[in-house]
Amino acid sequence: MPINLNHEAQTEWDKYLEAPTIEEQIAHLERFLGVVVKHKGVENHLRMAKGKLKRLRAQQIKLKQVKKGSGEKWLVPKGEDAQIVIIGCVNSGKSSVLNTIAKSEATKVGSYPFTTVKPAVGSITAKGARLQLVELPAVVEGSTEGEMSGKLVLAGIRNGDCVIITLDLSADPVNQIKILLEELKKGKIRLNTQKPLVSIEKVGSGNIQVFNVHYFEGEGINAVNDIMGAKGYVNAIVRFHGPTTVDKFLDSLDNTITYLPAIILASKGDLGGSKKGYKRLIEYMKESKQEFPIKPTSTVQNEGFEEIEEVIFSQLGRIRIYTRSAVGDTAERPIILREGSTVEDAIGVLSKKMLKFFRFARVWGSSANFAGEKVGLERTLHDGDIIQVFA
Repeated sequence: MPINLNHEAQTEWDKYLEAPTIEEQIAHLERFLGVVVKHKGVENHLRMAKGKLKRLRAQQIKLKQVKKGSGEKWLVPKGEDAQIVIIGCVNSGKSSVLNTIAKSEATKVGSYPFTTVKPAVGSITAKGARLQLVELPAVVEGSTEGEMSGKLVLAGIRNGDCVIITLDLSADPVNQIKILLEELKKGKIRLNTQKPLVSIEKVGSGNIQVFNVHYFEGEGINAVNDIMGAKGYVNAIVRFHGPTTVDKFLDSLDNTITYLPAIILASKGDLGGSKKGYKRLIEYMKESKQEFPIKPTSTVQNEGFEEIEEVIFSQLGRIRIYTRSAVGDTAERPIILREGSTVEDAIGVLSKKMLKFFRFARVWGSSANFAGEKVGLERTLHDGDIIQVFA
């Protein structure tokens, strides 16, 4: 049978799912626990709600402790489904982009350098998914050495789930992207770069064992052994799963590298010289084989921001899955999962204990062969799918 909630409890649960702050989420969960009619069919849901409430209270306490701490705080706690960081060089239009996307005056805008001196925050929704926007101060030459609080800026970038790069089309955008990507590379941040197709497993004996070395584009197995030895490995199994350059292999041995998706919002498209700047940028990105979605924009004319929420969400590598209640109502707020996730992954977000009592699920959407198809835990879900769980 499907999970049944009485009307008052379902109302509070829906409000909890839509609540924008931790305080409101806690309040609706508390009210939910107070009005829910308890019976065998809701036992798993109750356990899930109590677990969520416990975690939210712990998070609330942690945030209060952070606020009480001394010193400059730059890392913005993730309060939404994903955190999108907005970066750029000096006076690249970051603040205007944030205000335009968030449809607010989230941050101060100025025509002089270094207007943004601390992170500024806004938020948007993409078909129910809540995206937190964080504008960071400018990246400059020398950021990795600490110039203009550069190390704090890089830490803020690593904290994000996706990056929006703003480039001023009227002021040599090619030089701006060169500075940004070079500083990020030095800071061990890779944008729109696939993780190396290499797996490395430490073992107790057997020296360095290498499989599928034909994928390695270096000087064969001896080069692999030399690199592993230089990195301090004595006994390990190395498996190449696809074409791998020497640089990629070295990256695979560095666990401190951060890989993030990114898009470029080329701003100030209304200013003189912007069309030539855009053309030079496109040519350079093709020549250097840099694969970035690029959208020319103008905050003054409000151009280039059509369906920007969906453009951003599409870069995240996430999907939105909506749940259907016993009475056929579909939740407005989705579950956010990684691409390739299954019904089992979706239920795991709702309640791992629910998996023990799982019978089947019904699916509506592009992954279903027909509306309301009966599926098992292994079914791969697509963005926008609706599921109803029977336990």
